[in-house]
Amino acid sequence: MRVMVIGAGGREHVLCEKIAQSPSVETVYWVGTAPKPDLHKIKIISEIDVKDFKQLADFAKNNDVDFTVVGPELPLTEGIVDYFQKNNLLIFGPSKEAAQLEGSKTFAKQIMEDGNVPTASYIKVKDLNHGQELMDSMGLPLVFKVDGLAGGKGVIIVNEKEQGKRELKKLMESHPNQKVFAEEFLEGRELSFIVLVSKNKAFPLVPAQDYKRAYDNDKGPNTGGMGAIASNRLIDEDLNQEIMSKIISPTLASLQKRQMEFTGVLYAGLMLTNNGPKVLEYNTRFGDPETQAILQLIDEDLAILIKNCINGELDKQPKIMDKEAMTVVLAMDGYPAKYPKGVEIIEKDLKDCHLYHSGTILEGGKLLTNGGRVLNLVSVADNVTQCRNKIYKEVSSISFDGKMYRRDIGQDFDGN
Repeated sequence: MRVMVIGAGGREHVLCEKIAQSPSVETVYWVGTAPKPDLHKIKIISEIDVKDFKQLADFAKNNDVDFTVVGPELPLTEGIVDYFQKNNLLIFGPSKEAAQLEGSKTFAKQIMEDGNVPTASYIKVKDLNHGQELMDSMGLPLVFKVDGLAGGKGVIIVNEKEQGKRELKKLMESHPNQKVFAEEFLEGRELSFIVLVSKNKAFPLVPAQDYKRAYDNDKGPNTGGMGAIASNRLIDEDLNQEIMSKIISPTLASLQKRQMEFTGVLYAGLMLTNNGPKVLEYNTRFGDPETQAILQLIDEDLAILIKNCINGELDKQPKIMDKEAMTVVLAMDGYPAKYPKGVEIIEKDLKDCHLYHSGTILEGGKLLTNGGRVLNLVSVADNVTQCRNKIYKEVSSISFDGKMYRRDIGQDFDGN
């Protein structure tokens, strides 16, 4: 088979690597700003814009691509799946309509209301003054969210009113054409619950815990994610069944009522509260950086799994290793705000970790930083404690000026 993976980053790097491991795959075409020259079975295609659906479809046709996997959210919410399907091309992902679960908070809340899915109460913010009034009427802490896509930077949590006024103003100014919502603050433990969906049939993967704050002890601004752990011990079987029955199944049923068939990845970002799991948000693609950890634990041929999903032929739970995995993001100092690019990266061989490139570029034979999240270190072991020991021992093997990373990923999870 020949497979095309769209998007640049650590999530796409691990997707390419795992798909290329399939004996049935001859070539993986990686379309995006990739870190290195062609890798084993992976051919880098950097000249095509990931937003140019016609060029992508033409490439797939001309190179006999068997199916395409979409990494980032933007092509999905803009309708790449619909475009490919109209051109009789197999592609892994939901339709443009169904992808609005991620692209529109308004649509997601409507789907949740239709299916009686537990979530936080919310109110649309009319303007800055109204937002300030809501801080009084709804109480603090309070969450403000941008309605559409915001690259993981469209959420603020307000604990104090003066701080809230400043941050809400900044949020509204930086997203001038999008609605903003005030949402009830939910307390508990966050969980990333990701399922493969084949023609509305859902099969859960290993649950994960993402660490979104920039600094240790969950301090600093929200980011796209500074690390993650993946372990079946994050939840028990009863909670797994509750999430499937009260959240995943009714969500897909609500889409079906609207004649929206879902195929691809459904990612429910949950808060495990004292009153049970509640949805914080939906994503309609693999998460980043959770995927870098989760895919290490799938004990099956990923290419065949995805192909079966697309064809509506996935009919059993994917096999999962009896292991745990963890990833730590090496970022640029200043992320998620302003940070420099073009800083040279010096790599040494890693002994116990996988390395995935999130924001790098190769220029003049040198590997340079090209984003806020630069690299992912990933380890697999019997437990998270062993994963932590492996990764933090290897961090010094990667050096670049301004290297920043959290030192507490997985520390709150008993890995023994």
